[in-house]
Amino acid sequence: MKKLIQLLVGCTISAAMMYMAFKDLDTAQLKDNITKIEWWPVLPCLAVFSAHYYLRALRWRFLLPSPKGEAPALRKLFDSMMLGNLCTYLLPFRLGEFIRPLVLSRWSEYSFASSFISVVIERFFDLSAVLISFAVVVPMLPELPGWATLGAYSLGTLAVCLLMFLVCGCLFPAFIRSLVSVGVKPLPDGVGTFITRFSGDLLEGAAVIKTPARLFAIVALTVLVWTTSFLQFYSLLFMFPHEQQSFLLSVTICVFVSLAVALPSAPGFVGVFQMGCVAAAALFAYPLASAQLYSIIIHIVSFLVVVVVGFWILAIHDLTLFELKRAAEKDS
Repeated sequence: MKKLIQLLVGCTISAAMMYMAFKDLDTAQLKDNITKIEWWPVLPCLAVFSAHYYLRALRWRFLLPSPKGEAPALRKLFDSMMLGNLCTYLLPFRLGEFIRPLVLSRWSEYSFASSFISVVIERFFDLSAVLISFAVVVPMLPELPGWATLGAYSLGTLAVCLLMFLVCGCLFPAFIRSLVSVGVKPLPDGVGTFITRFSGDLLEGAAVIKTPARLFAIVALTVLVWTTSFLQFYSLLFMFPHEQQSFLLSVTICVFVSLAVALPSAPGFVGVFQMGCVAAAALFAYPLASAQLYSIIIHIVSFLVVVVVGFWILAIHDLTLFELKRAAEKDS
């Protein structure tokens, strides 16, 4: 029953977001835009997608503990990650977050727990990158409400604090644990226990960042990962030669989409993805019909990349989506 409620909530949010994004759809203008778009930007976008996922796999290697034996090949990390993305796009409850570490644990000496914690740490670095990017672009956005500016700066500050927690947890874990134990004393037992466990898992995962060189590699790769993500959105703006092609616009769209897909939604981020694109484009007075078409195209391109590569990896390893789903439901 709980999973059914979660699925219904996600689908309801997706439907509401899709309605908000397309309630003012001008079909005549949309058809006119389709005749004007150019398709060549899809090719550089696909090249950037390839670089993006390669960099994510490379960064994951630095987020995993040093293996006792031979380190897993980068190809195994890439395949595990893409299978997780495939399941996130096609299956409910974002099972891909469990499938990714599960597959790696079966293909390497890493346990599911250590693999999963590395994914959690990765999400914290990505969240920090998104929030800091949001805080950076806010001063350059036209006519942004005061509450939104304050919220962006607050989230950016939170991201910096989060990064400082990870760094200090790596360098001074015992001190951070003692601070947490002191800080949770005034809180109710249940809340204190949760915070203690969560911070303990986080510190355990952060322990892999043992040296400044390793931390620098993770931060540098995170910057490259998000630069390629911005470039994905930027490259497809050139499909609309009659509209503006602004890198700031592409960064803003990427940030809004990243925040939107964090919401509960139907599989594949339907609705929330489109709403993120349209809402960001509206800040730049980007024509609504072009923004709506752009949101559809870039979502389809990203969806097809993940699905085609994902099913290709399934075929190589003689796996099925049903097997992964069943294994993830069991382990989750």
